[in-house]
Amino acid sequence: MTEETLYMNERGTATIHTEVREVLGLKDKNGIVNLREIQVVKVESEDINIDDLPQTTCHAISRIDKNGRIRINEVVREVLGISDEKALLRIGEVEVELVYDDSETGIRSSIFGLDLGVIYASMMTSWSKTKDGLLRANQDIEYPPSLATTIKIVGSGLLIAVVAVVLLSQNGALEALGNGNRIEWIGLINALTLGAFIFIHSLPNEEETVQSLLKNPPQ
Repeated sequence: MTEETLYMNERGTATIHTEVREVLGLKDKNGIVNLREIQVVKVESEDINIDDLPQTTCHAISRIDKNGRIRINEVVREVLGISDEKALLRIGEVEVELVYDDSETGIRSSIFGLDLGVIYASMMTSWSKTKDGLLRANQDIEYPPSLATTIKIVGSGLLIAVVAVVLLSQNGALEALGNGNRIEWIGLINALTLGAFIFIHSLPNEEETVQSLLKNPPQ
């Protein structure tokens, strides 16, 4: 937790100073940070008077890379009245939501499938940790879920699985899968892929999390 004053370019990119990242334990690390009480101190454009801007502060969430770069979401910039403008911002509090180390895994040619597996695993780990941070910051979602909610989710999943097995066994699809029927396996894989896509798409993204922070600022 610390206050920070930083310069933001017209694309919303800014850099958290090294000293601050050291205090936060973010030096040379990737992560997700909560930016609280963001306020405009100065705008470079001569056409904009600082006194004419909305007298408000905003909360936001952002990824931070190993070099300390963050990005102020365009929704937040619009609320502050500085869309596409270079500005000096004061952030009342920088709070670490998540810290993780990404291995320097580059995409390279290889005859071994292991390299691609490592790359995929690294990407999935990074994605899951990012989503975890966004879910924790989102003000509209109970996360992590309570024990009662977890039991309901697990129970619903088991019930769906049981019903699916019963239906597959009744129409002969289960036996066909056991016999290695290619058409049945293709259909099952497509159904699972579609289900995973729908589930992932239903999770809040960075913009939705920022919107929730603007509507319901954390106490």
